[in-house]
Amino acid sequence: MPVAVGDRAPEFELLGKLWGADAPTYALSDALAQGGVVLQFFPLPYTGVCEAQMCAVRDHIEDYREAGVTVYGVTGHYPMLLKVWDAEHAFGAEVLADYDHEVSRAYVGLYEDPLPSGLRLATKRAVVGISRDGIVRSVWIGELPGVGPDEQVVAEAISAAKA
Repeated sequence: MPVAVGDRAPEFELLGKLWGADAPTYALSDALAQGGVVLQFFPLPYTGVCEAQMCAVRDHIEDYREAGVTVYGVTGHYPMLLKVWDAEHAFGAEVLADYDHEVSRAYVGLYEDPLPSGLRLATKRAVVGISRDGIVRSVWIGELPGVGPDEQVVAEAISAAKA
């Protein structure tokens, strides 16, 4: 069941685009110690809508910074794939590897129908704003994987996370 506005955000700790014994992990509690957080969930790197979603993060990274909000991309794939994809696009935000899909399940759910890519499971496309006190303040979940969030959804998440 997805999170709802007013819920306490589930804690997580995920790898980013690096892996191995000394690879850094990213914990929600660490980010919240610095301010609000926006989580940009997406199903599949190297696809048009996912790329557009993360390129929009890159193109508006100053909006997040000016608001004092940390933004993470979250997807159900492995760090090595995310490293190569990020190197091609320089997203400006860490993309987190939720390869067991546990964070995706806890926050937004999964697309479970067979997808054109042949995947059995994929993280739902979503934007979640979490304020510094760890409370979910905004949630947008795309029911269709091919439809990304619009600028208003993202602006509302940034504003909600800043509150």
